[in-house]
Amino acid sequence: MVRLRGQLSKTTGLTNMNEFYKTSINRVIDYIQANLSEDLSLKQLSEIACYSQFHFNRIFSSYMGESVYQYIKRVRLEKSAELLLANSQESVTEIALMCGFENSSSFAKSFKSHFRMTATEWRNKLDGFSIRGSTPVQIERGKFSIHQSSPVWTYHFKNSTRQIVIEDIPPLKFAYIRKIGPYQSGEVLFGELYTQIFLWAAARECVDDNTFVWNIYHDNPKITENKKLKVMVAIPVMDSVKPSGSVGTTRVSGGKCGVCRFLLKRDEFADAWSWMLSEWLVNSGYEWDNRESFERCYGDRIISGDHFFDVDICIPVKAI
Repeated sequence: MVRLRGQLSKTTGLTNMNEFYKTSINRVIDYIQANLSEDLSLKQLSEIACYSQFHFNRIFSSYMGESVYQYIKRVRLEKSAELLLANSQESVTEIALMCGFENSSSFAKSFKSHFRMTATEWRNKLDGFSIRGSTPVQIERGKFSIHQSSPVWTYHFKNSTRQIVIEDIPPLKFAYIRKIGPYQSGEVLFGELYTQIFLWAAARECVDDNTFVWNIYHDNPKITENKKLKVMVAIPVMDSVKPSGSVGTTRVSGGKCGVCRFLLKRDEFADAWSWMLSEWLVNSGYEWDNRESFERCYGDRIISGDHFFDVDICIPVKAI
């Protein structure tokens, strides 16, 4: 029995240490995401993590599968690739500087090495918003109107209607669990993450009948390798709530978003996102803004025996 208690104590200590590491790594990833255009040194990030530079780089590499330097460079390149497709008004050099590259020549060399083509070739040859293999939605009629001084787009289909509005999302603080790796069609995965975040929040009296989950995305599945995709399952919390273990806290900047509510089957999310981007956004007078994209999840519905997810798809936008 003494031996068993010793084993449990050792295991618990390792678990607690791993949870402590997660808190630090979450804090650093959040900082990098929010300051991608700034100078991000190993010294600065190790101080944010509260470790020595050597220890921090070793822990980060173990958790993320790449060094801090490799991670920052990859995320900057992938963000620039997304901006090249989404923001036609900014030049290649402007986008390079927005993503933290010191000059256009270093960006050009890194971009071509990573994507095997120049940034201009990438922008000209690839469709940034359509998803290969998706089935395009056939629109019978699209209608634009103004409601309470805000634009509204109404699309009529054979069996349904979709309505997109511009919503000004306030800045919010979130508690979240970050998933790294493939998440497409991950109904079981998301269900487990929702349970974890709600159990954590309930123990801290952070939930009520009006609390719903946000899925916050930072990567484009068409650009980022599946095993390196990141999504945060999150709920809004008060400023006083602190992170612990695998649950981090972060702030979302808010701002204008194009929002459309959907009832989706589990295999329909990719097509819904593709439709919002390729059909609505490119014809809306807006373009994608460099902020978080997310889903607000209102729960499940069973309709005529079919299982649907009730969600808002929210795309950050700015005027062209």
